[in-house]
Amino acid sequence: MLWKDLSLETAPGTITFIRGANGQGKSSLLRILAGISTPYEGQVRWQGALFKKNLDDFHRSISYFGHTIPLKGDLSAINNLSYLMQIHGLSLNNDVIEKALLNWGLPARTIHLPAKLLSQGQKQRVCLAQLNLSQSLVWILDEPFNGLDLSGSGLLLTAFAKHLSQQGSIVLTSHLHTSLRIPNSPLQNFAESIIELQGV
Repeated sequence: MLWKDLSLETAPGTITFIRGANGQGKSSLLRILAGISTPYEGQVRWQGALFKKNLDDFHRSISYFGHTIPLKGDLSAINNLSYLMQIHGLSLNNDVIEKALLNWGLPARTIHLPAKLLSQGQKQRVCLAQLNLSQSLVWILDEPFNGLDLSGSGLLLTAFAKHLSQQGSIVLTSHLHTSLRIPNSPLQNFAESIIELQGV
């Protein structure tokens, strides 16, 4: 058992920051919240009811971003992002996909290259671009800052602020931060709750 008596609730326009040392189950908790893993005890509720009672709405409303980059090495950034959006049930044309990638700072020459030729940070940006295109209310993100340089981190914080201002919510982990409400951050005016995981 990793933890017990754990309870959390997300609300529109808020950040929930999951913190804890290595091995405390941060990734496991996010997978449970996203409906990917099943808790030994307890339940995940969506809109007041067990999420399994309204799976279609739950899956439409949740975007889960794991710490493993799910790109196919032989596909281009455009084709990879198009595939990821199809998983969300969205069929988008290449112009929309390309604009999203360019907005994440990917050079035009790279978005047609096989993903295996991209740097770690560029691959991370390809994956993060799906957040801007998704229509999800809740973003569940496991170490989204991994591999990003200062510019990429700034773009991610800006994306967070826009999502929160539109009454979305974010649940995330990051070993690079203790809080996202740091000086000069676009998130300073948004509520942030911190869940500190400790082993039982």
